[in-house]
Amino acid sequence: MYLTKIYKNSSCIDGRGIFAGEPIPKGTVVFYYSSNDAYVLKKEFQSLPDSEREQIQKLGLEDESGNWIVTDGDANHSCDANILSMFVDGIYCDIAVKDIKIGEEITIDYGLFYSSFPWQMKCRCHSNNCRGVFGSAIPVDFQTQQLWHLRISEAAGRIFQVTQPLFARGDESARALRLALRSKQNPEIFPYTKFSLISNDPKMKI
Repeated sequence: MYLTKIYKNSSCIDGRGIFAGEPIPKGTVVFYYSSNDAYVLKKEFQSLPDSEREQIQKLGLEDESGNWIVTDGDANHSCDANILSMFVDGIYCDIAVKDIKIGEEITIDYGLFYSSFPWQMKCRCHSNNCRGVFGSAIPVDFQTQQLWHLRISEAAGRIFQVTQPLFARGDESARALRLALRSKQNPEIFPYTKFSLISNDPKMKI
């Protein structure tokens, strides 16, 4: 679920997107998997008609077990995204890697998403570092991975310097993520393939 105020509106990137309903400082945890999110288990997903599976694929996120989480917002892709994905002790969340102004579209890099099937899309983000085409079947270049690492590292360093809406949440998933974050006194980012992991282990520093 999204932890900050969002609203849906027409997007200059693609169709409709989600927009910030309040200022979101860099370092804010914007999204996490809540117990209130709608889950579609792998077995159930596979039994659905094609039209329903396509809708879930459009609006949801697939985990490494093949289950789908249907989110409460559909952020468009950008190669210059203002939120990015990371894991904290194996717990997934999205963090703001830029200061996001009220009314600004919230974007994420789809290249970070796990997928059990090959896909690709033509990019319409119009950013200066636009990759043109992206998808699970396309290798991520080293420059893009370095950009992800830099931005997530900088954002992670601000986690305890900004107000975190997550810390006011009381559900089990929020408590687990909150404890994981608070266990990282001097967070470092360990990159592997497309995801990043907060770690205090000096052996994992790059």
